Amino acid sequence: MGSNKSALLSEDDVQIICQETGFTPKELQRLYARFQELEKKDPPLGYLTREELLNIREVAVNPLGERLIDVLLQDHGETNKINFRQFANIFALFRRDKAPTNLHKREKKLLFLFNLYDRNHDSNIDRSELIEILKLMVGGNVNDEQISTIADHTIGELDVDGNLKITFEEFCGTLSKIHIDEKMSMKFPS
Repeated sequence: MGSNKSALLSEDDVQIICQETGFTPKELQRLYARFQELEKKDPPLGYLTREELLNIREVAVNPLGERLIDVLLQDHGETNKINFRQFANIFALFRRDKAPTNLHKREKKLLFLFNLYDRNHDSNIDRSELIEILKLMVGGNVNDEQISTIADHTIGELDVDGNLKITFEEFCGTLSKIHIDEKMSMKFPS
């Protein structure tokens, strides 16, 4: 019955995914073992569902956990599930880069963060999207009027072109002085 749980990735899979992600084969095997622990199906089917992803402890306690999983599945997965290759590529985004000046990776991280807000995929964060995420972040600690004021102030500060929306370029400009690789990374044991 669960004997496939201990199966290792094929050499070809390891090589391809390591090239795509920058993980070492040892790091990838550890990530694969974690993937297998999360998959609750017996026999395993090779993918994680939304529910399995929501059971990750760090996700479950995060006020943006459900939004994070929605972004992962809608932007990187397929029909409410992700396979190991997609899982590894997502985690590679959060892998601490040995070359902190990697602008391509910085842009990918910023785009991921932007997409947490821009859920209608119109390449803008509008007032309603900003209010929605602010409510998730502060819970019941701030009333609706205060959240609206914060949203209006934020848009007023960040909206350079005056369209009452925050574009990806405006979003990136605001975060230009933040070391995003440091803020959005995880250390993977070797």
